[in-house]
Order: sequence, then C-alpha cells, then structure tokens
Amino acid sequence: MPSLPTINISDMRIPGTDRQAPTVDPSLEAMIYWRVIEDDILIVHADTNGCTSRADFLVNVEQYYDDIYTVRLTRQVEDRCDVATPWGIQLGFGFEELGVPIGGEVIVLNPIDTERPWDWNENRSYVASRR
Repeated sequence: MPSLPTINISDMRIPGTDRQAPTVDPSLEAMIYWRVIEDDILIVHADTNGCTSRADFLVNVEQYYDDIYTVRLTRQVEDRCDVATPWGIQLGFGFEELGVPIGGEVIVLNPIDTERPWDWNENRSYVASRR
C-alpha cells in the first residue's frame, strides 16, 4: 500500500481566505497533545513531574482571523517534583476565559511532543469484558 503524503498544518490555507494556517512555534514548550471538547473547552496535556497546575502557565490568546484564535502556553513556574507521570496532566481552559466567542476555533501553537511513545507500557495486557 503506498504511503500517504505528510501534510503540515502550516502548508494548508484557511478556507475562504488567502491566509496560511498559523504555524507551530518551536520556541514554546512541547505539549503531549491538545483537543477541544464540548465546542468550548480547550484541554491541553502538559508534561509534569507531579506539581504542574494551570496557574503555572501564561496563556496568550490572539485573534488570527475572524473566529480563529491562536493560543500559546508558556510555563512560568518550573515543576520541581519527582513523580512519574508518563501521560502528564490535563489542563482545561474555557473559551469564555480565553476570550474566544461561541463558535470560535482555537489552534494551539505549542509543538506536539512527537518523541513520546504512545504505548508507554508495552507489557500491559487488558482483556475487554463486560461486567
């Protein structure tokens, strides 16, 4: 089977505009991943050693185009704990607190940690069962 081409978000154009999509800022801390739930809550999985909280990050939101907003997360407080947390911590940010209107879209400019193995526990084996 032929491999599919790799498409970077920065190679894409925003529909209906001549603008390029916002590009990832490699100077920012990499996030494990991010997603939007309920159409109005940004969830970011950030690395932690056990002591990271939302208050540790400066969140910069800028309107990119119409209802598209970019988000940059910059860690302000170093996590000095020493607890193994391979999946990091989930941090939630409501669109209202970010200044993003209902129906708006967000794009996180922090890079995604591509070096993290998604199956971090190779020895696990769970059998699906119904109770």
